[in-house]
Amino acid sequence: MGDSALQLSDPPDEQPLQLQRRDDGDGQWRFDHSDDAGENDTGDVVAMSWCDDRLPATAANVAAAIIGVAIAWSLLYVNVSPELMAVPGGSLSSIFMLYVIGAVAGWLINKMIGLPPRFGMLLAGIALQNAGLYSVTGWCSHLVSFIREVSLAVTLINGGLELDANQLRRLSGVVAKLTLLPCLAEAAAVGIAAHLILPGFSWQWSLVLGFTLSAVSPAILVPGLFQLKRLGYGEVKGVNTLLIAASSLDNIVSICAFRIVLGVLFMTGSVTSKIIQGLIDVSIGTVLGVIWGFFLIFVPPSPWAMIYKKPKTENTITSQRLNRLITAKRSFLLGAGGFLVMTGSRWCGYPVAGPLACIISAFVASTGWRWRLKMQNRNNPTISVDENCGDEDQDQEKPVEKVFEYVWDGLQPSVFAFLGTDIKFELLKNLDKVLVGLLVLTFGITVRMIVTTCSVLGSGFSRKEIIFVNISWLPKATIQAILAPFALIIAKDLGTPEDIECGTRLVTIAVISILFTAPIGSIGIKLFGPRLLPRAN
Repeated sequence: MGDSALQLSDPPDEQPLQLQRRDDGDGQWRFDHSDDAGENDTGDVVAMSWCDDRLPATAANVAAAIIGVAIAWSLLYVNVSPELMAVPGGSLSSIFMLYVIGAVAGWLINKMIGLPPRFGMLLAGIALQNAGLYSVTGWCSHLVSFIREVSLAVTLINGGLELDANQLRRLSGVVAKLTLLPCLAEAAAVGIAAHLILPGFSWQWSLVLGFTLSAVSPAILVPGLFQLKRLGYGEVKGVNTLLIAASSLDNIVSICAFRIVLGVLFMTGSVTSKIIQGLIDVSIGTVLGVIWGFFLIFVPPSPWAMIYKKPKTENTITSQRLNRLITAKRSFLLGAGGFLVMTGSRWCGYPVAGPLACIISAFVASTGWRWRLKMQNRNNPTISVDENCGDEDQDQEKPVEKVFEYVWDGLQPSVFAFLGTDIKFELLKNLDKVLVGLLVLTFGITVRMIVTTCSVLGSGFSRKEIIFVNISWLPKATIQAILAPFALIIAKDLGTPEDIECGTRLVTIAVISILFTAPIGSIGIKLFGPRLLPRAN
């Protein structure tokens, strides 16, 4: 495995500005731009007054957030019925408080303790539910389900956009082994343990639980790996590149298998008809994804299309507006189309087709955008466009991907806080249930680590690097927070009381997996990365 095949491009390092504050006695603060040698470089930047100092600026930032929340609350209070905004008991007020408190809790736990924000959001949901401050009924419960389904669609689209065809081609062998073998092994191990240990869990429910827990969390894994990469760790043999590529595919495999097993669980008919239905679902999802993704490569037209022909003297502002307009169109079509196929496929009786089409369409469209930009740059070396594509030899911005990252950032507090509201202390009073859940989780992780080690043996990695790969493969968060409540919702809509009990137990185990593995994985990557990975010169 060559080093050049495993390099992950990173934006060029920016030289930080060294700012020296001084007061010239004229009522204004001035900041000198100095380089590392302490020499003045580009002159002074004027801070208008004392309010731009650190403490006043921080206070102003906090005040802006508080006032913004107050305005949003007031708008809801004066425009909807008082019953919905009552505290406690109002459905809309419950959702509003859950989002705000979840966001604040996530920020605090990240700044004060260094744990992932999702940990704080999850705890906020548990606290509000058990304090009697969360109660959602009527159409607001459908709103919660809608938010969860949108979150799943955004997660799937993000997964498709993050896949790089060139990178997958270079690392196909190792990535395939590291994606498929540990994921399937953990799902099978959890499924067997759940069927034997958990009361009332059929083989189908056991596998649903297995594929819910088998996904790792790129939201925790990737930031830690990029931080190590900037410091030069893990670049010698491309460990970072391998893990980032494999984590996205791992999520895709888990989600698709989850939807297939869940679909089989609630389908009627014989086993043969269920298998045939599953194959039809996969075929429809693949065809829809390819067609929609191929369509988005050419619609809307690229910035260099003749209808956008620019004058000889290029107007930078006009060019930027054009790029933003095309990014907005592509983002809307990809997102709205993905959500439509998610809901429409279930409405038509093909629930597995939607998620698969979401992933494939995003991957096909993103790959096509990269290819078209590469061809355009080859024919017009001087052209400069800002599009959701990039050459393999240089890092370029991906605005469509960034749009969906921003959307996910906005959805996160509700997703993890909503998951917390599914946990009631009554469910945890029976310590045996918690211990059994931990036993199932631990057995699955143990099998995953054994198979992960076997998957990367012979790939040129040292013993320390293999240990780090296993640590990185621990954290669970995003997919569990989305899939577990989704399974419970389907059980409530289509299942029996026994199915609802299994769905509730599944949510409890998913929460336990997040509470235990997310902090361990996050801290483990930061703590052991510099100790286990060689540093590039």
